[in-house]
Amino acid sequence: MPRINILVAATSEDVKAEVIAECVAARSEMHLATGHYVLVSQVGTILESISPEDPCALVLVGRPEETNELAERWLAERSELVVMHVDIVGDFVRIGLRDPHLEALLAALRELVERVGTSKRERVARIQLRSPRPSGEPGGVVSGLTAPEGSLLRAAVDWVHRILRDAVSRVPDENGDLHGLSVTRKTLLDSLDPLPEPDGNSPQHEITEADETLDRALTNVAPTAEPLAAVFSRLALSHLEFRLLVLAMAPELDLRFQRCIGFLLDEMGRRVGTMALYSSLLGETAHVRQQLTATGALWSWLVLEQYGGHQPGADEPLRVDPFLMQWLLGEGMALTGDPRVRHAVRSERWPGSGLFQRLEERATGAELLGKLGNRDINRWILLCGDDPAAWRALLELGADQSEATLLRVEPARLVGTNLNDIEECALRTVRAKRLTGRPLVIDLATSEGTEAEDEVVRFFVATVSQHCHAALICRDETRAVRLLGPALQESPAELALPTSGRVEAMREAAKGADTFLTDAAAESAASRYPLTVDRMEHAMRLAGNRPLDWSASDPRLERFLGACREVAAEGISHLAERLDPVFSLEDVVLPLDRKQQLAEIVDHVRLAPRVLDDWNFRVQLPYGRGVTALFSGPSGTGKTMAAMGIARRLGVQVLRLDLSKIVSKYIGDTEKNLDRVFTDAQKSGSAILIDEAEALLGKRSEVKDAHDRYANIEVAYLLQRMEAYEGLAILTTNLRQNLDPAFLRRLRFIVDFPRPDVEARRQIWQQCLPAGSYVLDELAFRQLARKVDVTGGNIRQITLRAAFLAAAAETQIDMEHIARAVSAEFAKLGMPPVELGQTATKVLT
Repeated sequence: MPRINILVAATSEDVKAEVIAECVAARSEMHLATGHYVLVSQVGTILESISPEDPCALVLVGRPEETNELAERWLAERSELVVMHVDIVGDFVRIGLRDPHLEALLAALRELVERVGTSKRERVARIQLRSPRPSGEPGGVVSGLTAPEGSLLRAAVDWVHRILRDAVSRVPDENGDLHGLSVTRKTLLDSLDPLPEPDGNSPQHEITEADETLDRALTNVAPTAEPLAAVFSRLALSHLEFRLLVLAMAPELDLRFQRCIGFLLDEMGRRVGTMALYSSLLGETAHVRQQLTATGALWSWLVLEQYGGHQPGADEPLRVDPFLMQWLLGEGMALTGDPRVRHAVRSERWPGSGLFQRLEERATGAELLGKLGNRDINRWILLCGDDPAAWRALLELGADQSEATLLRVEPARLVGTNLNDIEECALRTVRAKRLTGRPLVIDLATSEGTEAEDEVVRFFVATVSQHCHAALICRDETRAVRLLGPALQESPAELALPTSGRVEAMREAAKGADTFLTDAAAESAASRYPLTVDRMEHAMRLAGNRPLDWSASDPRLERFLGACREVAAEGISHLAERLDPVFSLEDVVLPLDRKQQLAEIVDHVRLAPRVLDDWNFRVQLPYGRGVTALFSGPSGTGKTMAAMGIARRLGVQVLRLDLSKIVSKYIGDTEKNLDRVFTDAQKSGSAILIDEAEALLGKRSEVKDAHDRYANIEVAYLLQRMEAYEGLAILTTNLRQNLDPAFLRRLRFIVDFPRPDVEARRQIWQQCLPAGSYVLDELAFRQLARKVDVTGGNIRQITLRAAFLAAAAETQIDMEHIARAVSAEFAKLGMPPVELGQTATKVLT
């Protein structure tokens, strides 16, 4: 076999990885690919340089939760690759003294390469290196490696060793039977570690001594000392239940224990003990089973595989739940990696906690985690309101301060699952919380609150409530209380994140995007873009990944605000058209008093937080807190342009209602569509533009049939929805007289857009013709303003048509092109033609 290419990688700089790499380099049959160990970030590039035809192995040193996903990806990309995860448990120096060349590790690695197959399972192995006990000290053996001195696991293994040795020694073999058809009693006894020299004590005395040693270990060990101690203490196992658990673990701990079990069962093909065998080893079978039934912790906590809720039959094999067993042997994420739990558990952190730097948020987070971690408080913590992202971030912040990891559960994901599986998921979740000490948070804010979801959630939380309390995140407190039923509850008195906190979080997000915001700019951005804290972090990352536009006055600020605007507009429904404001208020040609009204609209939106919140005017406005304006006037007088200019001044996008999609023939659908658009606008901080508002807000008619009744209901709903809306809504109409008077009373601004006079038309003509595109002089513009009496919209159409005529003639725009365009526009409008003078034509070069 050719030399094996070995790549040693670590998640961080690590002396253990360095030693492993040196041992690999010293082997003649192995080739260290890079001459030294590397970080996992470099692995992909190095693998590409190794031929797919050559045998290749990757040794990963680090925490499994940091390397598992990477290993899966590399295995999928290279069919010949094998991966070995190395966990170092205990003192690496003592491991090196016992095995200085790491023969065990490298032999296992070579064997893995030699037997590589086509499935991922055959190409992955995990090895644990444990510190050996000092020479001459007795100790239990776990998978050929020594259990740590003084640990509960070591005491348990010693106890199992004595129990099985005694049981095997009592099997008679003088009759010549081949017990188990494979191995004799002497062979098994010789394979087990020798007992101490005889001191006159009977075998039963040795068993009693082992029992007492195990009881002392159970009494003295702290629940947090090791996983086995946590299972005993936090699942409230009796001493008998703990012994049965240890016996069920025995086949996983040592191959010799498997052989003993097969021998005792008189069938060497069976390597897992039965309920009858283990009961007989623990005492009188009927009495043992009676005691186990009375306590029942092993069954209620699903400690043993496939026997949840009831005791197994006498001849049924007894196995420890495989994911619990992995956790007992050091796999920290095994309990939540169980497929029966993983479907409802969110493994990723909730974003946003890094934006909280104020003492207020840190104190709130610490208080929440303190309540969740207090075992004496049996109350659910209700975190309700319209800002669940802030509660999530506060919990993450509190967990960081207490060096804990949240157990985040979304039970609505279990919709479609039968009730037995939901109950089992809840029990396994509570078991994970008890054993790991992770604070449990149940998140309902992502669910829609359907009947099917509520049934699942109600059953899930009812099961959890029988054993512990947790935090419950929900938008609607009424729904949360209904789902929890009689369970004790409490809610924080404060908001998750006050306005000042949102402003500071926006400032921190800008800082993360390399942007500085003044107090006023941070307040303006937080008001303009009502982002939750997780979306602020999204905007920060989005801005950080984008190049700067050096043509902007403040490139970094424009980049950050642009990212905020895009994140705010994410997820807007198709019922409205997103428009980026392309016109400014300076482009709008209106009488001075009307332009002042437009500027006042901007101020009402911009200064709303100061007036409503800081000056407490909000209490004076039970409704109508938003800014609603009506622009009325003939078509083409600049109503839509003015709406765009206001949005641009405010730095927000415009959502224009598409009436063809909003209005539905089905009863109730129009109202639902309107509500969706207003909700989207509120979340994104956009302005709403309703063109031709008379189509929705016409005068209510006398009810003669069902159509009239429901049409009036739609008008009434829109009026109510606009009153509840807290943003900017602009409506335009050509027929103000057709609007319902009840609607006009609810408007804060009504701006009339008159037909432009001569001076206004002159300004519009000059604005519509870009510099360098024409050869008209000031006299020509005055003549056009005087003779062509149309609105700004018509002037824009004329100039555009003239531009195409000039482009076709390869000249700049002159009066001849304007005249032809005016004639065409007048004909379209049914107006008589006008005579315009001619000017010289300049040929384009």
